[in-house]
Amino acid sequence: MNTVSKLFVEPNAYRLESTLQTLVKSYNDRRQAILNRYGVSEQDVDIIRHLDEEDQKKMKEVGEFFQIKLSTLTSTVDNLEKGKLVKRKNSKEDRRVIYIHPTPKGKNLLSELDDPGKIVAQNIIGQFKADQFQTIMTALEQMINDLKG
Repeated sequence: MNTVSKLFVEPNAYRLESTLQTLVKSYNDRRQAILNRYGVSEQDVDIIRHLDEEDQKKMKEVGEFFQIKLSTLTSTVDNLEKGKLVKRKNSKEDRRVIYIHPTPKGKNLLSELDDPGKIVAQNIIGQFKADQFQTIMTALEQMINDLKG
C-alpha cells in the first residue's frame, strides 16, 4: 500500500493518486519510446526545439544559450547530424561561422513528442460540458499549485 492509501481513508483519494501516477508514467513511457526510436536525449530535443524557433542559428549562439562548451555542442551536433535531425551550413560571409537548423526529420521528432498531449486534450475536451471541463481544469491547476508548494 502506498503513502496516500495509508494516510487517507477516503478511497477516492487513493484512486486519484493511482490514476495520476499511471497518467504520468504513461506519458513518460510514450515520450521515452519516441526518444529511444530517434536515439536522442531530452537535451538534444531542447536543442532541436530551440533551433526550430528560427530558420537557423549560429553554433556559438546555441552554445551560449544552453551554456554548453562549443566542443561539447560540436559532439552533440555531430550525433544529431548523423541521425539526420539537424544540418550544418557554413556562412557564405565568414566560413568560421557555422549555422545549424533542424531537418524535416528533426521537426517530425518535435511533432511526435507534442502530438500525444494534443490528442489526449482534444479527446477530453469533447467528452465534457463547459462547466465540467472548468471544474476539472480548476482541480488540476490546484494540484499543480499544491505540488509547487
